[in-house]
Amino acid sequence: MGTSNGANGLRVALLHNYRDGQQASMRLYADRLGTALIRRGVTLTRIQPPVIVPEAWRTASFLWSKIDTYAGRFVVYPRLVRKLDRDIVHIVDHGQGYLLGHLDARRTVVTCHDVILLALAAGRIGASKIPRIALQVFRISMEFVKQAGLIIADSQQTRQDLVDLVGIAPDKITVIHPGLNQAFTPDPERGQALRRKLGLGSGPLMLHIGRTFYKNIPGVLSVLARLRHSGLDVRLARVGLPLSAEEKALAARLNVVPSIIELGAVSDDDIPALYNAADLLLFPSLYEGFGWPPLEAMASGTPVVCSRAGSLAEVVGDAALTADPEDTEALAWHAGTVLTDGAVRANLVTRGLQRAAQFSWERTADETIASYRSLMARLD
Repeated sequence: MGTSNGANGLRVALLHNYRDGQQASMRLYADRLGTALIRRGVTLTRIQPPVIVPEAWRTASFLWSKIDTYAGRFVVYPRLVRKLDRDIVHIVDHGQGYLLGHLDARRTVVTCHDVILLALAAGRIGASKIPRIALQVFRISMEFVKQAGLIIADSQQTRQDLVDLVGIAPDKITVIHPGLNQAFTPDPERGQALRRKLGLGSGPLMLHIGRTFYKNIPGVLSVLARLRHSGLDVRLARVGLPLSAEEKALAARLNVVPSIIELGAVSDDDIPALYNAADLLLFPSLYEGFGWPPLEAMASGTPVVCSRAGSLAEVVGDAALTADPEDTEALAWHAGTVLTDGAVRANLVTRGLQRAAQFSWERTADETIASYRSLMARLD
């Protein structure tokens, strides 16, 4: 727990996720937002509960890992926040909504990033099975979120989902887009250096990031197959967990296994160079609550071909080539055009850089502070 003094008198407690080191996107959101708020003069207290069970025990035993998770989240964390005396308490992830039961809900702000589990349960995103307990826990968390004085949604899509699937009043939700988590910039030399380091070769290279069910891996493989069968010697670099057995079988049927490069986990330091190394980002997700990779790619001068699903159309605007996630023919056509038409590519690079420049943590912090002030004014 650490405190930073500010000049404008606004005192805010920022509640990080428990063990947020294992949740990269939530850790970055909390880190970047908090830093930007401090730069704006907010007196910020970060609450980061200590891990209970030693890492060696958690790594060696599933049971110890579960004990740490549940005891840390539902016993230790609530005790840390019960007596917080701040103008605003900001829970950075709706998954920690249960903490509202131990806070002054009227002065609590919650950021909701997505409601993917509810969208899946409603039949909006394919037919993947949902663990019953996970869905129940999520619904309980969202019942707590309803009590918050204000909810910040990452996108208009998430805001609408909160209205439709959770039943939250629209006027209780403010949309504030996150900023870029790193200084992504065009740097071809850095990209070529990473190609050499990772053995990515010199030919056309598509990049895909992510592994969860809604990332539409079958669609990614189908686009790759269409491009290669059309005569384009393109390869696919993947970041994230390796393909599942079922996905590997699909890749084998499509005859694209030799054209797939599994990079696994890539360090935060290498991600900007990886965007520079790729010729395009392929991102045909079935749903996104926000979708950082397309924005990061555009800021890196890398063209984007993505779906229009979820918030993606909202994020990329007219700076990417888009299609429905199931329309692999259109997605492949777009990707092939980017890889072979220099004029189209140059136009997308220019528009992408302009679009990405609109997303900054300074802007996010300013809009977040305005939302804090608005909530406090309603309480006075």
